Amino acid sequence: MLSEVLDGLVKLLGPIATLSKDRKELKDTALRSISTALDETYLYYRDLENNITNRNNDREKLLSKYWSAAAVSLRHFDSELAIICDYKSEFWINPNNFDESRIQELGIKPGDVREAYRKMLSPNNKFTLSSRKK
Repeated sequence: MLSEVLDGLVKLLGPIATLSKDRKELKDTALRSISTALDETYLYYRDLENNITNRNNDREKLLSKYWSAAAVSLRHFDSELAIICDYKSEFWINPNNFDESRIQELGIKPGDVREAYRKMLSPNNKFTLSSRKK
């Protein structure tokens, strides 16, 4: 009886280890997607500020797609941050619909999102809205 239970437990260890590895890989993919969205956003703002480019609809469309992809990949790890990324995607569809107070209220300033991303880099740290600076 005891040996059957131990055999059963040993058989479970393989799938459990695989699930843990798969979850880490999914989280890494989610972190890469938000990193890409952040980097591309900062690069776009830099180019705007330095008059390298004017507002560019194609680039803003691409930013919307990056943020949408980040939202989807984050949904299993941090639903609040995923929603923030979704709002960021919506922002890039039409930035003129968002005034400064709405941006602040939704927590979609690039610095706020970057802070949340950096917290997600820690293996056991989850971002929450309550941890965000007001």
